[in-house]
Amino acid sequence: MKALFKIAVPIMLLSPVMAWAGVPVPRIKPKGETAQPVVVVDQNRFVGIPYPILKPIRKIVRKPVIVIDPGHGGRDPGAVGAKGTLEKTITTAAANELAALLRSSGKYDVIITRTSDVYVDHDDRLRIARTGQADLFISIHADSTASKSARGASVYTLADRAKGRQKRIVNNQNWILDVDLSKESDPVGDILVDLAQRKTESQSDEFAEMLLAELEGKTKLIGNSHRRAGYYVLLAPDVPAVLLELGFLSNLEDEKLLKKKSHRDKITKAVAKTIDDYMANR
Repeated sequence: MKALFKIAVPIMLLSPVMAWAGVPVPRIKPKGETAQPVVVVDQNRFVGIPYPILKPIRKIVRKPVIVIDPGHGGRDPGAVGAKGTLEKTITTAAANELAALLRSSGKYDVIITRTSDVYVDHDDRLRIARTGQADLFISIHADSTASKSARGASVYTLADRAKGRQKRIVNNQNWILDVDLSKESDPVGDILVDLAQRKTESQSDEFAEMLLAELEGKTKLIGNSHRRAGYYVLLAPDVPAVLLELGFLSNLEDEKLLKKKSHRDKITKAVAKTIDDYMANR
């Protein structure tokens, strides 16, 4: 019996292995992991069977949208120069010249709020920017003051004191990710507006500083040339916006220069260069 036992033991130990010879054995993973069975796929089964080839995903790239807004127009002449030049005449000319320059580059989709001497309501100017999905809004104006000696260009961005008006605008025009703030609690609505405001404010200030640096040497700048105000056209909370004052029509020298296309060309080229540099960093 002992001899038989000694022979039977190795047969019992080896026979299971021999019975499963050639069949993969599941790999035992370290403790803490779930063992996964090894699936054996016969690749020959798929020979000759067509399979789909997936096309690479193409990112849709759109041109940046630039909205140019000539100030005043129609029944609203704006400032009147020392020699009778109307602000709306200067702003219409400068805006059309800038639009033509930007379009000729082929880099941008350009929207202009008016191309002729017509009046466009402030709400409509903002709505045009929003509907057009503007990446940048530039409103063009010419200044005037009682002091005949004041002259030079300046750039305005939105003042902090005016930001409280933005919530009323987004309520009326359903801005910021199509959220109707009238259905939100005041704290939630304020947070949504504030988030958009902070980003837009930063971008507007960045563009304003870049523009003033580019205008340096091309036209005279007034002291403290980056200014802040509550102009209505700057109130869009999700569209970076600046208001460019080309100079003072109340100053004889500025009025004379702004009537010349050659001088306006210096300014519009500086604006176009700034837009190029600004968009290159986006």
